[in-house]
Amino acid sequence: MAELTETVAEPTAAAEAQVLAYLAADPLLLTRHPALLEQLEVAHAAGSAVSLIERQVELLRGKNQRLEARLDKLIDNARANETRADKMLKLALNLIRAPSLAAIAATLRTSMREDFGLDDVFIGLHPPLFKRHDIDGIVPIDVNGAIAKAWDNFLRTRLIDCGPIDAGRAKLLFPKCEAVIASAAVVPLERDKHLGFIALGSADAERFQPRQGKVFLEMTAELVSAAIRTRLA
Repeated sequence: MAELTETVAEPTAAAEAQVLAYLAADPLLLTRHPALLEQLEVAHAAGSAVSLIERQVELLRGKNQRLEARLDKLIDNARANETRADKMLKLALNLIRAPSLAAIAATLRTSMREDFGLDDVFIGLHPPLFKRHDIDGIVPIDVNGAIAKAWDNFLRTRLIDCGPIDAGRAKLLFPKCEAVIASAAVVPLERDKHLGFIALGSADAERFQPRQGKVFLEMTAELVSAAIRTRLA
């Protein structure tokens, strides 16, 4: 008599769909049948087979590692933001105490260099609010001058301009800087009132980028605007 052998038919797509739907409707099914968990095998990426429990442990371990990495990044960002907030508070207090426009320019330059790692600062103010040429670091913006022509689009839109800067334009804003300015952020002062603008320069070509966050730049401009307005009054 021929030996009878048990064969298992290959599951059809419809049968697989039914099994998946059943498991989804009863997620505790495998919990009630732990022996089945040990029998199920999942192909590993390297080609070997592991039990479903081992595969779940592996997936959970990977998920935990990703979550820990995200948490570490959030903590690092929080610490960096706290440090930056402390520096901004220091800048605000020093600007409030600055007794003159010259002191404001000197305070901003010192803060940007020592606390924020930048290489130079420019402050430009629009006439008739400011016409003087005797304050180091503050320049009146002549509407027909080289600076106005080089930044005509910025002066028209009054939108923050961040990114690489060529040598010619860098020399207009930072003529006394020993470092070669490779990137800059140009930020309006009192955008609606056209008080002027500040420019922050860095020798690092990657320091200022077009798509970077603008909160720090906006806060700095607001602090400088308030300090200048007080000294212009």
